[in-house]
Amino acid sequence: MKFHDAHCHIPSNYFYNNIDQHMKEWLKLGLEYVIGVSSTHNESLKVLEISKKHEQIIPGIGIHPWKAKSPLKEETKKSFSDILENNSLIVIGEIGLDHHFIKKTELYPFQEDYLKFFLSLAEKYSVPVNIHTKGAEGECSDILSSYKIHNNKILIHWYSGPETVLRIFRDRGYYFSVNPSILGGSTHIKVVEENDISQLLTESDGNVKYNINNERIVGSPKLVPQIIEKIASLKSETTDTLSTVLHANLLRYLNLT
Repeated sequence: MKFHDAHCHIPSNYFYNNIDQHMKEWLKLGLEYVIGVSSTHNESLKVLEISKKHEQIIPGIGIHPWKAKSPLKEETKKSFSDILENNSLIVIGEIGLDHHFIKKTELYPFQEDYLKFFLSLAEKYSVPVNIHTKGAEGECSDILSSYKIHNNKILIHWYSGPETVLRIFRDRGYYFSVNPSILGGSTHIKVVEENDISQLLTESDGNVKYNINNERIVGSPKLVPQIIEKIASLKSETTDTLSTVLHANLLRYLNLT
């Protein structure tokens, strides 16, 4: 079975320090593409570096909302702009807002400024975005609607917010990435229930840890085949049919069709 991972923190040290061995294992299992999302400017540079060695790694550049703690420097903005000027197959992410884990409300304006900066780049360069919405789903919805980014270039990562906003995103035609938390019975399963498979992608969010069958398991692309089996069961599809649809979804998201 061929599969993809649309959201994995490849430039984190957990993967980065032994990436050759990880890739060897994942490719044997059937990995076709993995989007290596970044949380910082430095990680963005790292994932660009390793993507040149491993063509299956699609670089994701950006700054996570947890890292938005001060004004974005002009030299950092220029660096991100230069990256997009000189690279074609690329994703902007992980970016977004987080009002759930981040409690300091004085940091929220920084989060919004960072998000708007990266969305403006996505609009300018017509590249896909990978969005974090935790606890700020409505705010993300309002901001996303104000940019001219094609709906099938917007991926909502690990959605677990209100069903009302879930349906707004669904009706706009956004993609949703489904991760291993559905194997442990989380509310994230609503994403599968509320969406047609034509709007789904799969992700590990590695190296996040999950509780699966009373065991603490590190997320990585090798868990994705289990996600596909679970989605296929929930949607009454064969794994082969689902894999084919998921592959087509990813190609559209990445501008490869």
